[in-house]
Parts: sequence; structure tokens; C-alpha cells
Amino acid sequence: MTQLTDPGTYYDNYWSPDGFSPASNLSPFLAGLFDSRIRPDAVCLDVGCGDGQTAGIWLREHGRSYVGVDISESGVAAARALGLDARVIPDATSLPFENDSFDAIVCVEVLEHLFAPALTSAEMLRVLKPNGVLVATVPNVAYWRRRFELMILGRFDPFGDGLSVEQPWRDPHIRFFSVGALRRMLRSVGFWNIQIGGHEGAFVGDLPCLRRVRASRSSSRSYRLLERRLPAIMGLRLHAIAYKPGI
Repeated sequence: MTQLTDPGTYYDNYWSPDGFSPASNLSPFLAGLFDSRIRPDAVCLDVGCGDGQTAGIWLREHGRSYVGVDISESGVAAARALGLDARVIPDATSLPFENDSFDAIVCVEVLEHLFAPALTSAEMLRVLKPNGVLVATVPNVAYWRRRFELMILGRFDPFGDGLSVEQPWRDPHIRFFSVGALRRMLRSVGFWNIQIGGHEGAFVGDLPCLRRVRASRSSSRSYRLLERRLPAIMGLRLHAIAYKPGI
């Protein structure tokens, strides 16, 4: 077993073919969220940009000014190969930007990987302009299937990849968020007007016995309505929209 002694080395391996090598892409839901919450001329920072395909391509192609940062040299190299402005940073708790630098910050599926997500959130608040917006997403630890698995099967799925149940000790997710925990963390560092929702949940698609019958994870209109009303239970992932107080 390879011993990865520091976060930079770990995430260089994470973004390599021999690591987790996640298939990053932007879901239609998040594309709509970006479009509705980030104005077309915004200067945007992508914290934990990875290879840039989750948010960078969409933001650039839709007129937003883009800078991505990540601890992984291999992830940043992949983002740069796509023509994105991506930069290696040693630690997301100390962003290399002046106060009030960005109109918007995106942080997609990153906070759950961090040793100190609250400190990173405070840094994101610092570099946002007054009234600037943060769009952040995390897995929902209290999703209905996670509750079912823990209560009935006695197992916890950290939800990093397909081996997470069998080998949770190797999972890259080290912090876990519910609706309440995510809201409290953002509020504790100074964000306001915090809105938490859920997305990407499913019923048929998340029951293994039924998934064989229906290959798609897509959900019905009635499920989406439940997800909007009960994000704490029905959302596979959580999204937070939060603002920096104005002057």
C-alpha cells in the first residue's frame, strides 16, 4: 500500500488514473443554479477546481471570468490543458487573493474533503466582494438511503466511490454534512441569507433491487417536489447559496 503523507501528494494521486480519478462533469441542475445565481459578467473563483470540468468549462463558456485553485498539481495541469486559468495552492485555508476580489465563488463537492472546512469557508467569505455569492455543494450524510443503510444494514457509506462501503478507511470524504450542519457552519463564519436545497436524489435509482429494472437514476416530478420540500431527507447532495453581507 502506498503511504501518502501529505494532502498535496494524496490529491495528486486522487486525480491520477491510479487514484480515484473521478469522472467530473457539471449536472444540468448545477448548470441551472449557476445560470440563475451568478451574473453573466461575474468574476468567479472555483475552490477545489480539480480538472476544471465540473464548473470551469461552463463558467468560461457562459461569459464568466474564471480562476480555479486546487492543491493537486495533476488536477490543475488537467484544467490548464483545457485552457482554464488554474493555479496550485498549498492550502485552501489561505487563499492567495486580496480581500473582496470575486463576485462569486463555487465550491463543488470539496468541503467534505477538507480538514478545516470552516476555515476555508471563512477564507471564501474574505475574498468575496460585499453581496457576493457562494454556491457550494456537498454529499448529504442524512439522505434517505444513508439512513436506511445505517438503520437496517448497520453500515455507513462515506459515499466517495464504489468501494466506500467495503473499504471506508480509504474513502476521501472526511467531513460529513446535513442541512443543519452546513447552514450552521456557513453562518458561523459570517455568511448570511443562506439557502440550502437538495438535488440528485432518486427512489428507484437508489434501490439496488430496482436499479436492474430501471437503469437511469432520474426521478419523477413528484420526487423532485419532495426533494424541494424535504431536502434534508430526499436530496442525495446538498447545495448552499450564501451571501457576503453588503457594506
